[in-house]
Amino acid sequence: MSVSSRTALNIEANYIPSEKTHQLEADKNTIGERLEEGDQRWLKTFIQPPTHLLVCGGGFDARPIVSLAHQLGWRVSLWDPRPSNARRDYFQSAHHILRDEACTLGHFCNEKNVDAAVVMTHSISLDASVLKSLTDTRLRYLALLGPTHRKEDVLQTAELQESQLPCKLAGPAGLQLGAALPEGIGLSILSECMAALHNSNAKSFSGIV
Repeated sequence: MSVSSRTALNIEANYIPSEKTHQLEADKNTIGERLEEGDQRWLKTFIQPPTHLLVCGGGFDARPIVSLAHQLGWRVSLWDPRPSNARRDYFQSAHHILRDEACTLGHFCNEKNVDAAVVMTHSISLDASVLKSLTDTRLRYLALLGPTHRKEDVLQTAELQESQLPCKLAGPAGLQLGAALPEGIGLSILSECMAALHNSNAKSFSGIV
């Protein structure tokens, strides 16, 4: 966006669409750039939609992930077809609560520009159905809760190879933060997700980790 600052009452904004809408330019260019053209001064800055996260599975351990993502300013969609899960009372910060069949998730991700997904239904068959639906999406981060052998079981049930997924499958999900409770695990998953979306190495600035 460019904003003219010639006078306080004469403000003009020009929006120039980017071909790289999911490269998080606004996060890397937060200060902006001042340009001068003749007697005009312009401020060039990046504006983009918030990161859109899809959480598949509305159990107890999904609550901190949805809450933390919302606090980050992300848009959060929650999917779970089971009536006892993903209840609005426990997920008030979720923008969408979806209960359609898993096969609809791929279309939803492409239509709503979903950037990342965390699969955590605690059901191998449901997780497999979700992964099958997400193969033709533009996801840049895809995580699967559980140990490595469970990931292999889910992929086998889905009759998928990891190469068929839109990006590298993070399974086990998250960074090694030493977390044991849902809140810490949620933090580790979202930290890994943010690092993946920003193409960051997730190392500490001080070098102690």
